[in-house]
Amino acid sequence: MASHSDQYCIDLPTAPATENKILVTGASGFIGGELIPELIARGYKLRIMVRSNVAMYRERWPSVEVVVADVLDYSQLKEALEGIDCAYYLIHSLHSASRFQELDALAARNFRQAAEENHLKRIIYLGSLGDPESQLSDHIWSRIKVAEELQKGNIPVTFLRAAVIIGSGSASYQIIHHLVRNCPVFLFPVWAKSKCQPIAIRDVIRYLVGCIENKETSGKVLDIGGQDILTYRDMIKIEAQIIRKKRLFLNSGFSAMTIYIRMINALTPVDHDLIKVLLESCTNDVLCLNTDIKNMIPYEPLSYREALVNALPIELKENPIYKKGNDVSQLGLQPQVFGPPHKSMGFISDIRYFLLHKPDEPTLVHFDSLAERENYTFRILQRLGVEVTTFKILNVHKIGINAPVKNVFEELLQWNGDSSCWPNHIAKVVNRNNRLENLSIYLFGWTKFIPLFKLSAITIKKIPDAVGADNARYLLYKCRGGYPIGIFSMYVRSSIADQNEKEQSQLFLVVGFNFYGKERWSNRNLINRMWETIHDRVTLNVMNRFKQLCEWRFDKFKKG
Repeated sequence: MASHSDQYCIDLPTAPATENKILVTGASGFIGGELIPELIARGYKLRIMVRSNVAMYRERWPSVEVVVADVLDYSQLKEALEGIDCAYYLIHSLHSASRFQELDALAARNFRQAAEENHLKRIIYLGSLGDPESQLSDHIWSRIKVAEELQKGNIPVTFLRAAVIIGSGSASYQIIHHLVRNCPVFLFPVWAKSKCQPIAIRDVIRYLVGCIENKETSGKVLDIGGQDILTYRDMIKIEAQIIRKKRLFLNSGFSAMTIYIRMINALTPVDHDLIKVLLESCTNDVLCLNTDIKNMIPYEPLSYREALVNALPIELKENPIYKKGNDVSQLGLQPQVFGPPHKSMGFISDIRYFLLHKPDEPTLVHFDSLAERENYTFRILQRLGVEVTTFKILNVHKIGINAPVKNVFEELLQWNGDSSCWPNHIAKVVNRNNRLENLSIYLFGWTKFIPLFKLSAITIKKIPDAVGADNARYLLYKCRGGYPIGIFSMYVRSSIADQNEKEQSQLFLVVGFNFYGKERWSNRNLINRMWETIHDRVTLNVMNRFKQLCEWRFDKFKKG
């Protein structure tokens, strides 16, 4: 359970209505993930609806009932709503850009009918602000249509309408934040002058919880927003001030939406389809048309600046503001908690964190001579059945990890294209036939083109040899394609005290470059050295991030 300082609703001027059993849909989303801990903290009996990964959610919220259901499958939905008094409808289909309106309407119709069959008392729906009398974007119009579909039944629907939601996990905030970080010059189109009333995530959660605790909100359409009314240009400029980035802001008559969508997709981690529907909504003013909710749930929402500051904790390590000894508590932030490395956040951030960044802990093993290299690597490669002399250049990286060998290797076996330790937007990993034994690496994620190279497993040793002294486990791949690597091996063993290895495990990554086996390339000319340098820098960052992930996961395991 969250501490009082972490709870958004600790000072909410309403009392919990714990006699109601509540269903939260969209539990895997940003809003649902923030709402559920608040409801748990206030003593509600909860059921959450997810489409997969049941075990993960049960581990995350052990006191909550988890059901698997797809809102487009009526039979599953009807069963999920059985015995429920009130439901939060936090579902949308924005990631299906070509069909999201159709899917949104079908989902809402199914939910209304299933709710009526199960005799629910209330539905609370979070949608979008927008004047229905104006020409709205498809995204905003679809949100309004969802509300209308839910309201067709005999169950009271509370329709909360919000504009841009500011929080570390919201797509809108991710776009604003990463644009400011990665783009030195802004050419603002005419539609950047549209007005918006952004709201902090904690205020959204307060209103969602407050609505279920105040019967006066039942069946009402209520607008929720923050203190400030701003243009999108203003919002970006304020973010630049918050994170202290000097940017050039220019007005432009250039308004081609398609070009802006492609640019934002290249500079931020947000999905292309999601950017499209969100950006198209920027052509509309999204302001609160009524303030009724302030009388029903009276408290003062945060300003836009305060909302941005509260969205910053996950960025504290990278933000220069907090490297100068500033008092984080004065900005209303929670201290940074050690966690896993963040996932790949776009092409620009991949360059920053995997190529330009240089971690404090080196990994490349340096040799004084070729003989020393061969002697060192022989002890590793003799297990794998590979001749050292086959390759003109053989590089070995090594890093100590404070987690048992078994845990480190199990983490390796979970490696995929969505790993937080890999530059997914520079080189996307695809498991062919969903097997770790066959991997393809695509440059910039262009999966419709020929892979940069393919990895085929020669051997995967998941269980150490019975006579082995060091508990070793390893993966060995043969590489082929348009990349000068012949072998690629990940090797884990327990640490050896006599060699002053202090951590529990040692991870080795061995790369054999053959440069297509051409003898004339053996002198390591400029092109070869560039390939090797880039590969070594990426490997350095990958191994440091993998160490962080393993130690974080093992620490969680020890704490139960």
